[in-house]
Amino acid sequence: MIRKTIFWIHLSSGVVTGVVILFMSVTGVLLTFQSQIVDYANRDYATVHPPHPGAARMDMDAVLTSVRSADPEAEPTSVTIRPDPAEAYVVRYGRAKTVFVDPYTGEVRGEGNIAVRDFLREIMYWHRWFGAEGENRAVGRAVTGACNLAFCLLTVTGLYIWWPRRWSMAALKAVFVPNFKIKGKSRDFNWHNSFGIWCLPALFLISLSGVVISYRWAGDLVYTLTGTEPPQRAAQTASEPATPGDEPAPFQVAPSESFLDAARKQVPEWAYITLNLPKEGAETTTLTVSEMDNRIPLTRSTLIVSTTDAGVVEWIPFTSLNMGRQIRTWLRWIHTGEAAGWFGQLIAGVASAGAVVLVWTGLSLAWRRFRRFNITRQNTASTTRDIPGEFAEEPHLARTG
Repeated sequence: MIRKTIFWIHLSSGVVTGVVILFMSVTGVLLTFQSQIVDYANRDYATVHPPHPGAARMDMDAVLTSVRSADPEAEPTSVTIRPDPAEAYVVRYGRAKTVFVDPYTGEVRGEGNIAVRDFLREIMYWHRWFGAEGENRAVGRAVTGACNLAFCLLTVTGLYIWWPRRWSMAALKAVFVPNFKIKGKSRDFNWHNSFGIWCLPALFLISLSGVVISYRWAGDLVYTLTGTEPPQRAAQTASEPATPGDEPAPFQVAPSESFLDAARKQVPEWAYITLNLPKEGAETTTLTVSEMDNRIPLTRSTLIVSTTDAGVVEWIPFTSLNMGRQIRTWLRWIHTGEAAGWFGQLIAGVASAGAVVLVWTGLSLAWRRFRRFNITRQNTASTTRDIPGEFAEEPHLARTG
């Protein structure tokens, strides 16, 4: 009875959410190596040629002045630098725009390969919100969030249904080894089980992390289960307003290069530094410093410095975060596989492709079941009409009324 109930939960959940999960899986495959594809497409923009070996880079404020001159109507929000002398600076304007800048001349080299970037960004928007814009994104997010939750349920119930009642080599082979020679219902059954069990660990983590990303309550649950406090939203503190009648004191901001120097002192063997440019009147600003040029969170730390003198206000290595925040951060990058570098991305991509097979074979099996049930019901109804008895109409009674 329990197994039958779980089976119908699995079947109904898969049928209701199957099309959305299929769409999310296909777009997930397309986004598998998004960062590497974008980096390769931008290689001509990101690579610079120093005027001579050992040439010094321009002061950061001079670089930013050149950037602002190139686009006076936009204000840069962050800049990322790398120690490689052949690497351009990456300046961002929020999420709307990114440009590559020559650190030796201040020349804005361009936004990179816009076609590739925009295509993958559009795929990502469809993956998250079905390409919805504005207020409609809330609806798209609600749908994908619910389907992530259903997918997580499908992985758990699928494992229970897959589990053989009797362990034998024949039983394991039927549900563990994919058979590419069979067709029809047998193929769908075999592929649904075999692809499912091989992809299940990765799909469970992908769907579980998707739930945490989609729902605030799920993120808060991580902190509750670990007995830790969620982080407070950081707000940049502005200077106190001047007393009426007094002349406001000019707000002095330290040179941008001094912020970077503070980060270099904290991590001498740094791989990249991202400086969040201080807002007007803010007393502190933050820098992200990584020891490796990847997205593995273990190697990244946060530095908070004073905007007036670049003094260190707080140094926050990843290992100093509480367990809830560490797990929450890991889950963000587990969803894309980037938590384990390119190999993790490969696993996530293969699992997403496996999910496509699971949805297709699952819907096919459900359709075959429905069609068989419908045929059986029709045959039963037809047989009932043909059998004489108390429920059959007698011909002579029908004629005489």
